[in-house]
Amino acid sequence: MEIRLATFNDIEELCLLYRAFFAYNAKMQPKYYKEGEIIEDYPKSVILSKEEDIFVAVNDNVIIGFIHIQENETPPYESYVSYKYAEIIEFFIAEEFRKQGIGSKLFNSVKEWSKKRGGSYIEAMVLTNARGEIKFYEKKAFKTKMHIMRYEF
Repeated sequence: MEIRLATFNDIEELCLLYRAFFAYNAKMQPKYYKEGEIIEDYPKSVILSKEEDIFVAVNDNVIIGFIHIQENETPPYESYVSYKYAEIIEFFIAEEFRKQGIGSKLFNSVKEWSKKRGGSYIEAMVLTNARGEIKFYEKKAFKTKMHIMRYEF
């Protein structure tokens, strides 16, 4: 198993894995997510970006997981302490390959990526009912810093 940056040659396989990612999210929170396709322009734009990357986990020449990371900075306001940080945008491992340490290997790649860019921390938004994912992040020493609350009509 290999962890590496995604290339243009990976786009077709990435799109298939993104479909599974969308289906997973739709199952977890059907009120806010739905199953769907991803157009090739999305992963292509990330691969071309200077502020984003997608790391892929490859097993027997098949992509079995990915993590999309983006470099960010705190707002440039006097009232904020200035930080550069990395944000995990999407993170997914094919179901049959979970609980094998692949997520940890992908996360370690993101840690190194962020450190090389001068990042101070890594941030992730996680669905509240995604208990397995929350446990994963807690094992990696993530701490809850904010709750997003929503008032619905």
